[in-house]
Amino acid sequence: MTGWDMTQGGERAARRAEAVRALVRDRGLREITATAGELHAAGPVRPETIRLRAGYLENRTPSLLHPGSVRRRPPEHLRPPLARLLLPQGVALRFHLMALFAAQCGTRPGRAWPGGVPLGRRAAHPGTTWLDLVAVSPTGEGPMTASQYTANKLRQFRSALTVLTRHGLTELPGPGPRRRYDGFRLLAEDGRNPGAGVAEYRVPERAEDTLAVPVEFFTRGWVQVLTPSETAAYLMWLRLGGGSGYVIAGESRRAARFGLSRDVQDTARALEAFGLLSILKPDRRRTDGTWHRYDAAEPLYADRVHVLPDGPRAWAPAVVEKALRKRAALGAWAKPLDL
Repeated sequence: MTGWDMTQGGERAARRAEAVRALVRDRGLREITATAGELHAAGPVRPETIRLRAGYLENRTPSLLHPGSVRRRPPEHLRPPLARLLLPQGVALRFHLMALFAAQCGTRPGRAWPGGVPLGRRAAHPGTTWLDLVAVSPTGEGPMTASQYTANKLRQFRSALTVLTRHGLTELPGPGPRRRYDGFRLLAEDGRNPGAGVAEYRVPERAEDTLAVPVEFFTRGWVQVLTPSETAAYLMWLRLGGGSGYVIAGESRRAARFGLSRDVQDTARALEAFGLLSILKPDRRRTDGTWHRYDAAEPLYADRVHVLPDGPRAWAPAVVEKALRKRAALGAWAKPLDL
């Protein structure tokens, strides 16, 4: 890694740390995580984990990609639903995961979620809204008033629902109804399409093949402060390892099975700094992925990764901000000493 790369990475980390702090200080992130906890505690189910169907994260039949393509993101039609939501802007993935969380907190397995949570506040619905459940970093330059920030959040929510509907994960009423985005319906997250119709979302039953995500990932703010790539990487490692030990995700598996590009796997360094993963690196592999005394004739061994089961119990905004500030100061990822 060059000095220029380290400087650029440090500057990005510093900006992101400030953005996380601003979400807590000015944009109600602490209240948002508290609302998620209250939603979980008040529901009829109170699940210990939020279960995502395997088809949401993985291709059912992994595509056989050309060997030279493993470093690039597969074409959209070859990606599973979650990988299609890894967009450079917007909150589509975060919004969708929080919708799945809300559905499982309020609905028993095998049943459809009735929905009904409005995007914003209105007199007819004094309860929880999506404004209370999803954090959004302000867009644009300069300060925003509270009303401007709320309008910005609502625009991003509508944009997210447009993306989710395009990918067959939600359904919107026709163009006629007022507040049509409030009436969105969740569809099956694994992209099932029975015949010519659509499959509505039902909370997974015990026998289904699912990934169990710790509920703290949602109630302790991780889903709000991780980037989409970090979220996808964490879920990939959780699926591969399930807390059972150290695992490897080769490039072909990562691309063909999960539809993820190499930059998503590289976020493992950040997730280690956040206390979510433990990584065992080969002795001669540097932190930037290059090799000391590289010899093309020798086999190269990949990093081995273990998901730390207690990691999500920490309050994510504090952990992530500290790790980002250390990244900015040192030019490399390192776990803060007080974690």
